[in-house]
Amino acid sequence: DAVEKYDEVVHNLEFAKELQKTFSGLSQDLLKAQRKAQRRESLLKLEAEKKKLRTILQVQYVLQNFTQEHVQKDFKGGVNGAIYLPSKELDYLIRFAKLTCPERNENL
Repeated sequence: DAVEKYDEVVHNLEFAKELQKTFSGLSQDLLKAQRKAQRRESLLKLEAEKKKLRTILQVQYVLQNFTQEHVQKDFKGGVNGAIYLPSKELDYLIRFAKLTCPERNENL
């Protein structure tokens, strides 16, 4: 009985080998797709962090300008493209700038 089914067993073994190769290939494709998605996600996170940092640095730059005398005069007088700011509001901005913008050591 076993000898009669020998061809069927061999055929089933070959089919199982092909099936195993197919599953192995699908598994490899899935791993590649996951790695690619992770890289893409990492790049998107990195770009978002860069954008946040860029915005923070831009805001700090603008705030630091409020500590300069000529900029303060422009805003107090509403001249050179600056809008008029009352002294009280300008003082608030200057104090806020001093709190949020660390002093830089230009020698470093």
